Amino acid sequence: MKKQKLSTQLSIGFAMIVFIVIGLISISANLLIRSQFASYMECEQERLAQELADELANQYHMTDHSWNIDYIHGVGMYAVNDGYFLKLLDTEHHTVWDIEQHDMACCEEIMKKILSDMNRLRNAEGSFISHEYPMYQEQTLIGYADIMYYTPYYLNENAFHFLYSLNLILVITGMISITGAVITGLILAKRITAPVSGIIRQTKRISEGDYSACTEQSANSLELYELSQAVAAMAQTLERQEKIRQRLTGDVAHELRTPLTNIASHLEMMCEGIWQPTSERLESCYEEITRISGLVDDMEKLHQIDSEQLILHKSRFSVRSVLENAAAMFERETADKNITLEINCKEISVYADKDRITQVVTNLLSNAVKYTGTNGHICIDVKNNDSIFQLTVSDTGIGIAPDDLLHIFERFYRADKSRNRSTGGSGIGLAVAKAIIEAHGGTISAKSESEKGSAFIVTLPTK
Repeated sequence: MKKQKLSTQLSIGFAMIVFIVIGLISISANLLIRSQFASYMECEQERLAQELADELANQYHMTDHSWNIDYIHGVGMYAVNDGYFLKLLDTEHHTVWDIEQHDMACCEEIMKKILSDMNRLRNAEGSFISHEYPMYQEQTLIGYADIMYYTPYYLNENAFHFLYSLNLILVITGMISITGAVITGLILAKRITAPVSGIIRQTKRISEGDYSACTEQSANSLELYELSQAVAAMAQTLERQEKIRQRLTGDVAHELRTPLTNIASHLEMMCEGIWQPTSERLESCYEEITRISGLVDDMEKLHQIDSEQLILHKSRFSVRSVLENAAAMFERETADKNITLEINCKEISVYADKDRITQVVTNLLSNAVKYTGTNGHICIDVKNNDSIFQLTVSDTGIGIAPDDLLHIFERFYRADKSRNRSTGGSGIGLAVAKAIIEAHGGTISAKSESEKGSAFIVTLPTK
């Protein structure tokens, strides 16, 4: 199915809405006007007939009980041109004056014209009906005015032209409104779709690996602005992940190349008889193999985290016992460097995965011991309230540079770019710790100053 552009859909939508609205307004206005106009014409005919009856009543002379026939004749002949046929009766219903008796041919001709006009212009059937109006002078009945006219109402051509013009105005107004709606729809659609088209172009370039393509889009709505910002954030994340992937590839290659080169050179020398396979040389090869095995173990840990999505086995346990057990693992290292290790923790229990939390504490203590110099100090401080548990591991070590502080929780990131194992691990300990804490619904962050030490803060929900 062929897809339409958003601008086309919006323009058509605007046009359809206006078309429907204008159509409904036009139809309802036409019906209302016709109904109100018909009511008005009926009332107007009744009013004019009553005025004719009053005018005839004024032509009666009470003194001699006679009628002004000449004037009545003039009124009757004038009224017949407007579709009113007069007959004057006395109190005994005897005819005093009758338009049909004076000019029957004229009356028939006018009646035919009225019927023809109404059938042609209004396409409706009607008839002529007589209405009798009693006439009074000084509260005395003086006769009756029998007035015949077309019902329900009669419209001449001028009135029909007025209604036609009114309907034409409604049609023209509707067409102008629809045209305006289409133009407005095109303008609005262009304003709406322009930033969307820009975002589409950006995402296409991002999919091709050009992360610099993401520039700020001028959006005229909050949603489009947020979409633009989300795409920009996505581009930054993808660019950062691409750099991490490239660095990871180089780091793994570097980690593997050195021990493999050492093993190969040792074995080659021993195979050619240049070196004797002494226990020291074999032990050196074994250490290099152990180094490779350690890297493979690190990779397996990351794979385990990703594949299992850190399945947690939670239980309530004492935090202090975990900290004391973890500290006991580093007694030799702290004693060799004369490092004091302080634990400030009351009897606090937390609901979490004990093994995973132990792994986090061990990783944090390992880093603290490794980067803290002789006669340094490490402190583990625990605080909690009704909803938050906070653990802080601080040291007086070499600290972390501001540029490195932004990346220390990334996989295989190491501040020591030389990849020297004596100054650091593989660079996954903090990445694993972050994954474990976030799986518990908590957070982990770091604060540090170069040559002044570092502090890692872990927060967990207590329930």
